[in-house]
Formats: sequence, structure tokens, C-alpha cells
Amino acid sequence: MAFQKALFTAQSRDNAAGVLNAQGAGGGPFSLSNQNFYLGINDVLGADPTGAAFNPAAFSIFSKWGNLASSKKDSYTSPRQSVARGEDLFNHLPITITGVAGLNDIPGLSTVAGTCTSCHDSPNVGNHSVSLAINIGITDSPALPPLDTTGLPVYQLVCTSTGRVYQVTDPGRAMVTGKCADIGKTKGPILRGLAARTPYFHNGSAATLMDVVNFYDTRFQLNLTQQQKDDLVAFLNAL
Repeated sequence: MAFQKALFTAQSRDNAAGVLNAQGAGGGPFSLSNQNFYLGINDVLGADPTGAAFNPAAFSIFSKWGNLASSKKDSYTSPRQSVARGEDLFNHLPITITGVAGLNDIPGLSTVAGTCTSCHDSPNVGNHSVSLAINIGITDSPALPPLDTTGLPVYQLVCTSTGRVYQVTDPGRAMVTGKCADIGKTKGPILRGLAARTPYFHNGSAATLMDVVNFYDTRFQLNLTQQQKDDLVAFLNAL
């Protein structure tokens, strides 16, 4: 256990942005090894045992790159600026979160004015700091574009109490609890080292990080510009 706790996985270099701890940035495994963590840290639902309020700016790894001066002589400057913009979007882009089982069915939370970090709240890591299984639609059949679930089995589940029929490619947490309310629920993963972990989502339905961004853009009607999408992908690729 001690050996496992001493292991840290984080990308140290990006093809476009270069070394990820250059010019004051905090990319790479060493910075991650010094990142504070405890169960409930920065929890969006108020479960932080210290009583600290949720801070949407959960990622600060590349904030220093947001202040870089443009330079035609340095090929890394523009990609690093893109990574910093993507990090800022991940922290602060407004998202109206609706229809997410496991979150929006909590009393008083039918609509949540959130950000990406509302669900990825662990500072500079990106998973949820407490166990929170939610359903954002990844397991739905048919899948919402641009997800590709071709070749995955489709399960038809019937809720005996209501007669409602579900068609999903994964029953999710319902396989453990047997509850209809848990159909399709999964827990968000740690986001570090994403560039080496294609395809994405637990069922591999997103072939690229751009597919991931496009899914969220469609699912939550974000109306992202192409530049914003590119910046988010640049950030996620650098984790």
C-alpha cells in the first residue's frame, strides 16, 4: 500500500507545449506528488471536512502560462498560452447542469449553475473527491453524437415499480445496487495522464479528446467556439 501511494502519474512533456513544468508551470509528476488531497477536499456539495467552501478554480497547474508574452521566436509560447486558456475555461466556463442523475435529483439541485470542476473538483487531479456516481448520458442507447457505441451490447432494463424501460450499453452502478435510479451511473476518473489513455469514457465511446469536448458541448449546449474547443483539448492533453 505504501508503495502504491508513492506512485504518481502525470504527463511531463507535451508535443506542442514542450516540458510541462517550464516557465513556472506545475505540470508533471513531481508537482502532483506535492498536491494536497484528502477525502472531500473542495467538494462541490459541501462535504469538505474542513468546512472550506468549493472553489471552482480547481486547476492551477498552468496559470503562469496565461501571462506569457507572445513570441514568434519561441515555438512553445502559443501552445502554452492555449493550454492556459483551456485551464481557465475548465475552471470557469459556465455550465447549466441539468438531467444528471445522481446530482440533479438531489433536492434543490434540479438545475446547477456549475463548471467542469463541479464534477471534477479534486484540485489539480480532476476526479470527484468523494464517491459520486452520476449519469451524464454516456451509457445511453442510442448514444448522443459524437460518441460511438457501435459494437457494444445494448441492455434493455425494466423498472418493476414504474414499468419504465431503459436501453443502455452499461447498467452502471445499478449492477451493484439493483436500483433503477442507479442505471447508467458511473464515477468520474482522475484526469491526469489523459493523452496516453485513449479512447475515452469508461466504455471507450470517445475516440479523441476532441470527441469528449464535442460530447459535452452537445450534451450541455455550451455553444463553444472552435478556439475554445482547441484550448480545452490542449489543456486536457497536457495533464
